[in-house]
Amino acid sequence: MSTAELKRTAESLNAEERVFLAACLKHLARVDDPAYRAELTRLNDELDAGKRFTLAQVQRMHEALQAEGL
Repeated sequence: MSTAELKRTAESLNAEERVFLAACLKHLARVDDPAYRAELTRLNDELDAGKRFTLAQVQRMHEALQAEGL
């Protein structure tokens, strides 16, 4: 797929799909960075140790982000 085709496809996405695409591209751009990989490992270790968010906490964060237009 050419860059022009990728651009046209990205332009055809809705806002939610563009946010997902941007997050995916950001991850791919950093996936080989040792510092980024260490941070992902640290975060996964926290999850394994039980440090998680409740559904209510996630809903409040989501509402706050929506209120900011994000």
